[in-house]
Amino acid sequence: MPTPKEEIGFEHRGIGAVLAQNRLAVPINQREYSWEDEHVAELFSDFASAIDNNQGTYFLGTVVLTRGEGNLPEVSDGQQRLATTTILLAAIRDHFFWKGDTLRAGSIEQNFLKTTDLETTATVPKLKMNVDDNDFFTKAIISSPDSQDRKTDPKTESHRRIKAAAQKAADHIKDLIKPYSESGQTARLLEWVKFIQDGATVIILRVPDHLNAFVMFETLNDRGLKASQADLLKNHLLSLAGTEGRAEGQQKWARMLGTLDSLGQGDITVTYIHHLLITKYGPTKEREVFGKVKSTVNSQSRALEFLEELAESANDYAALFNSDHKKWNEYGTSTRKHITTINQHLRVLQIRPLMFAVAKHFSTTEAKLAFKLFVFWSVRFLIVGGRGGLLDRNYSVAAHLVGSGKVKTAAELASALSSILPSDELFEAAFSEARVSKGFLARYYLRALEMQRKGQPEPEFVPNDDEHAVNVEHILPENPGVNWPNIDAKTAAANYNRLGNMVIMQATKNSIIGNSKFDDKKPVLAASPFILTSGVAAATDWSVTEIEERQKALAVLAVKTWPLKT
Repeated sequence: MPTPKEEIGFEHRGIGAVLAQNRLAVPINQREYSWEDEHVAELFSDFASAIDNNQGTYFLGTVVLTRGEGNLPEVSDGQQRLATTTILLAAIRDHFFWKGDTLRAGSIEQNFLKTTDLETTATVPKLKMNVDDNDFFTKAIISSPDSQDRKTDPKTESHRRIKAAAQKAADHIKDLIKPYSESGQTARLLEWVKFIQDGATVIILRVPDHLNAFVMFETLNDRGLKASQADLLKNHLLSLAGTEGRAEGQQKWARMLGTLDSLGQGDITVTYIHHLLITKYGPTKEREVFGKVKSTVNSQSRALEFLEELAESANDYAALFNSDHKKWNEYGTSTRKHITTINQHLRVLQIRPLMFAVAKHFSTTEAKLAFKLFVFWSVRFLIVGGRGGLLDRNYSVAAHLVGSGKVKTAAELASALSSILPSDELFEAAFSEARVSKGFLARYYLRALEMQRKGQPEPEFVPNDDEHAVNVEHILPENPGVNWPNIDAKTAAANYNRLGNMVIMQATKNSIIGNSKFDDKKPVLAASPFILTSGVAAATDWSVTEIEERQKALAVLAVKTWPLKT
């Protein structure tokens, strides 16, 4: 049975009350203060809206606390909200201080900002920030408004964000009290303090350790979720690195983040580490990431080795998102186009761990063949159906085979996946019945089929991805109306998104034929430079029969366009 200290518990508190009733510490290696102006403004705006609309409470989400050194609670999730709320309370304290209302300024300071350490008798902040931010935060925010410490210059980007948040809080207070008399200003600010203390509520989740916190993040929907998982991983690795290895470890972590941040994909740190673990250990669920790292990285040397691997491998991972990445210079134009096809035309995600493994471990020659196969397989699974978790698992197993060196060629990889890859017969049958509601997919399929029909050597990628130049026309319109008297609404709905009912058109022509009857569309279709489009004009009528016949012909072409082998 767990001891009381090991139990997971929930509390419902105002965020100000959380600061008033606790001494909190941000783990030493957790990320720095990261909120930009818009995030700070959003929090203040949320408070203002709730107060002005007489809402008794406003829910801010969950704050996750773990037990730190000396049982001092550590903030595993919620640092940004707690720090920004502290900055706002400090700005209100400052206002009262400069107005000469030292009693109210002192009360806010004692309740929310500072406390006395009983062992050392030192005055300490209620919220201790991480190793990089704490000194600046204490001096620039917590210290008395007339202290020389307030003149401390920011040295890092997070310091500049803290200073900007403090300025925004000060400006917000000025704007807030501007319409009121002096007594009204005091009442208005006290209303805000009361709301912050009791009305701006959070759920406090107390868990025994970081592993429990990481697992809980899987079921919580909260601001900063992914980033908090990354913080736990960083904290574990840098803690293992020890004092002597911490600077080196932080540098490696920063290299990884710099590479990932350059992608503009948001915070994908946990996803990246998850995919790296798949290449190393096989199928791994994202909620298992922290536990896997904790169980396999358990010494200083292993921590520094893993941090180096994270930094180095991030380059291969980043290349998967960018066909212009320098990694692909030696792979040639075809591989770049296959990367573009997967990312932009197909937009498939399940295959990324396998792509990562191949990019990291295959020779250039074999990787070029594998990426071509990835396009073929992705289309086949999109048409036949991805089989949910089965596809995830098999791609993960294959990624591990590549990562462990057991599979070294594209042919071996195809053999390893042969049991799940859709056969030609299955693919053709599914393609002949396929309905495609996503315009970007329909457009890609038709463009690739057109290239195959024209005998292009690499029809799986297309020469023009500008949807304003070439787009999709549905021959039988969604709402047929009087121009299609023999087609009822039910039949139209069932056949509108059949691939056999779609053609690619130059955008200017597309806008001309719209919902016209088939006889009016035929001359425009016949004039198209696209063979598969102009061929439709040979039909005397356009009904379910013509749609089915055309789609069966496209299905035969599809088997050649996206074959099982290169």
